[in-house]
Amino acid sequence: MKSKCSFIVATLLFFTTVTSANSQVHADPDILSLEQAVQKIEECDNKIENNMDNLDKLKEQIKERENEIKDNTELLKIAQEKVEERDNQLAERLNGIQLNGGLEITSFQYIDALFSSGNILDAVQKLSLINQICTSDKKLIIEAKESRKKFLDINDKIDAQYKNLEQNRGEVENKIKDLEEQKQGILKFMEENGELLSGSTDITVPVALPSDISDSTKKLIEDAEKYLKVPYLWGGESPDGFDCSGFMQYVFKAQGIDLPRISEEQQKFATTINMSEINPGDLVFNKPSEATHVGMYIGNDMYIQASHSGDVVKISRLSKSSMKYAGRVLD
Repeated sequence: MKSKCSFIVATLLFFTTVTSANSQVHADPDILSLEQAVQKIEECDNKIENNMDNLDKLKEQIKERENEIKDNTELLKIAQEKVEERDNQLAERLNGIQLNGGLEITSFQYIDALFSSGNILDAVQKLSLINQICTSDKKLIIEAKESRKKFLDINDKIDAQYKNLEQNRGEVENKIKDLEEQKQGILKFMEENGELLSGSTDITVPVALPSDISDSTKKLIEDAEKYLKVPYLWGGESPDGFDCSGFMQYVFKAQGIDLPRISEEQQKFATTINMSEINPGDLVFNKPSEATHVGMYIGNDMYIQASHSGDVVKISRLSKSSMKYAGRVLD
């Protein structure tokens, strides 16, 4: 009997081990939790926002280069006219001087000067004048040609920069397209797992604030709450739509505080503090450095944020989020 029981136990252990092993083998490594999916969306959004910001800067630089090319084209035209003017002046005044990579005065001009002069002193003065004219005009022509060459070099350089910037813009646009496809994949996952979203504790109406905060901090937070339910928008920095950093920049600017544009730069701008020191009005981030998401703590374990694509400005529970790092910008 004992032997039979031992056999049954061993058999059960075997099937349990096999079942467990099969479960591990067939587990889908691509299945994400809601928090992981949201974090991936936030990171994709951040990358897109950064690339859009870079794209805008590139467009501004391209416009500057276009204006520089236009200005230099006008300068080149003036320089060319100056060269032609000097050439014509020299041809008219000194027909005997030949322009061939440089200026040379022939002996015929000297002979003519001697025979047409009343005396030696007059002849010497004429010869001296001819030489001065030649030397002066030669210098003017050389300077004009050097000026033209300088502007041509500048124009070539700017043209090369312009082409490089156009190439960079194409690369950024391709990267944005790739990131959009990634984001759509994650959004699809979230749509297919709607039950996870139904348990969300996010709030889209103003909440009671701590009683011990300063008037300026209270005003900052209350102003931010005015934009609850405003849709998330890439590159958004107005009540028509916000991205996470654009929202923070907008509400702080209304209080006279100028934050940088993107979350990573806002994190660098803020003074790092421990989460145990956090106060209402402090910024919260999802990474210790190079943050891809930012929000503002409003007290009572709550923070306000423009969350991610497909979402709105809302209030979320801090302790249940990935926002584990804080920075202070208020005095």
